[in-house]
Amino acid sequence: MGDRKRSSRRQRREPIRRMIPPTPGPDDRRFRRNEPALMPVYEFSPMFGQLVEAPVEVVPLLAALAVLHQKQSGMPVGTCVPTSYQISGALRHLGFDAEPVAACATLHRATDTFSEVAEVGVSKHPPVVHPDGTTNGHMVVWTSSFARLVDATLVQDPVLLAAAQVDPVYSMPVFVDVSADREEFLRSRPVVQLDDRLHASWVLLPEWTTSMDPILEGKTGTIVKLGALGLATDALRLIRALRKERDLTALPARYPRLGALLAGDERLTELPPEPLPEPAR
Repeated sequence: MGDRKRSSRRQRREPIRRMIPPTPGPDDRRFRRNEPALMPVYEFSPMFGQLVEAPVEVVPLLAALAVLHQKQSGMPVGTCVPTSYQISGALRHLGFDAEPVAACATLHRATDTFSEVAEVGVSKHPPVVHPDGTTNGHMVVWTSSFARLVDATLVQDPVLLAAAQVDPVYSMPVFVDVSADREEFLRSRPVVQLDDRLHASWVLLPEWTTSMDPILEGKTGTIVKLGALGLATDALRLIRALRKERDLTALPARYPRLGALLAGDERLTELPPEPLPEPAR
C-alpha cells in the first residue's frame, strides 16, 4: 500500500522547470565554439508552398519573407537588427507600413517530464552594442499593413536551430497575427504555437529600438538599404511569377502602390550594377 502511494505521488509531480542551456553540447559539430551557427541547407524554402494557399492579402508579406529565407539556406544565422531593417525597408518600398521594434523573445519547450525557457534578447536593461557590431538585444518587425509581428531571426535560439537542422520549417521567419493598432500592439505580449511542444512569446520594447542604431552606422547601413531594395525587387518578381499559379487580381485594388508596381506604372529604384559585399556576421 505504501509503495502504491509513493508511486501515485510521483505521477502527480509537476514537470521540472529549467532554463534551456545557451549552447548545445560540445560534441555537436554543428555548434562548435568559435564556429558560426549555420542555417539548414534546403533546395527550396518551405515558405514557397505557403504562397500558393495563403490568403491573398498576406501574399506580399510572404513573398518578401520567402525570398529572404531562400537566400539564407546554409548561411550563418542572420543578425536581428540588419535583418529587421531590411525587411521593413523592403515592405516600405512595396507600399506597406512596417517598422523595426526592439523586443525580447522567449522560447518555451515542454515535454512530459520537464519544461525549458530561453530568452533571445534582453528585457531587464537596455541592449548593449559591442564594438564588433553585435548586440545582446533582439529586434522584430511590426507591419500594420498586415497586422503582424515578424521575427525573422528567432531561429538563432539553439533549440530552434537544432530542430531546424532536422526540419527546415523551424528556420522560417515566425509571424504572429496581432489585430490591433500600433499603441495596442506595443502593449501586447504576442504568443505563437510553433508545434505541440514549442511556443514563443514576445515583450515589445520600442523605447530601446534606437539604442541599437550604432549597428547600422557606416558601410553596414548602406548594405542594409541596398539589401532592402534588392529584397523588394525580388519579392515583386516572385509575386509576378505567382500570378501564373493563382488568382491575385484582388491585390491591385487592395494595395494601390503594389498594383502600380505590378502594372509597370511605377518602378522601384534600380539596384547598383555591382552590389556591395555581405556585411560581416
